[in-house]
Amino acid sequence: MTPVLSYRRQRRLEAVLLYGVTALVLLLIAFPAYWLVTTSIKPGIDQATSPPVLVPTRFSFESYTAVFAMSGVPRAFVNSAVIALVTTILTTFLGSLAAYALAKTYLSYKLRHALMLWILVTRIFPPITTAIPYYVVVNRLRLGDTHLALILTYVSYGLPFVIWLMLGFFQDLPPEIEKAAIVDGCSLWQRFHRIVLPLALPGLAVTAIFAFIYSWNELLYASILTSFNAKTVPVVVAGFISDQYLRWGEMSALGTLMILPVMLFAAATQRYLVRGLTFGAVKG
Repeated sequence: MTPVLSYRRQRRLEAVLLYGVTALVLLLIAFPAYWLVTTSIKPGIDQATSPPVLVPTRFSFESYTAVFAMSGVPRAFVNSAVIALVTTILTTFLGSLAAYALAKTYLSYKLRHALMLWILVTRIFPPITTAIPYYVVVNRLRLGDTHLALILTYVSYGLPFVIWLMLGFFQDLPPEIEKAAIVDGCSLWQRFHRIVLPLALPGLAVTAIFAFIYSWNELLYASILTSFNAKTVPVVVAGFISDQYLRWGEMSALGTLMILPVMLFAAATQRYLVRGLTFGAVKG
């Protein structure tokens, strides 16, 4: 066998192995979503059988009918949508402002270092450690079972992540762009919202997606701070679990419906994820 044929055969083998591993990883990632969707459309007798029914042959939408028949489900979806959207907007905007200030040299090095360390420390703390005192504070302020309580909670816990994520995007922006804006007479705010933010749209899209997913799926504080008026979808899903039963069909149906807003939000911001807006912005 000639060296050329041996090299080509080796390259084909490597490609086959690479595609095989990629397909296996994709299968492992997609299988939970497949199982969730198929369980939601199985008849009740096939939802918890042993051995499990991997490929359903009988279909039923009784789980979706039962979910929509519940009085609190539409209200929970509206609550989750309002809280998640407002939280995403506030977290992304405030986090971008803080990250931009920390990425530039407007503050002294020691102050920036101390602030970044403090932000990192607050991110490390598990939310459960402050759940009880936070519940007491919210009740003292008479904000229990309100949208505002959850919005303030999610913004405060999401800001450290957003700041650290956006910090890298702002630090990678070419400084020549801002210098050119300064020469043109742009103020600090004009440079931020006319020059920096449009160039950082890919980072803003990624940040917004993570902020939306966090606020949409959060369960701990939603179950502690809400009871009826501001109850979110994860709290409703958790209500299908008790010491006497597990309503697999309703849980799977509501879980499938929960995925759709996240997918739509990610699809709406997808075009910003693949655009290299800073590529070629500075020439010469």
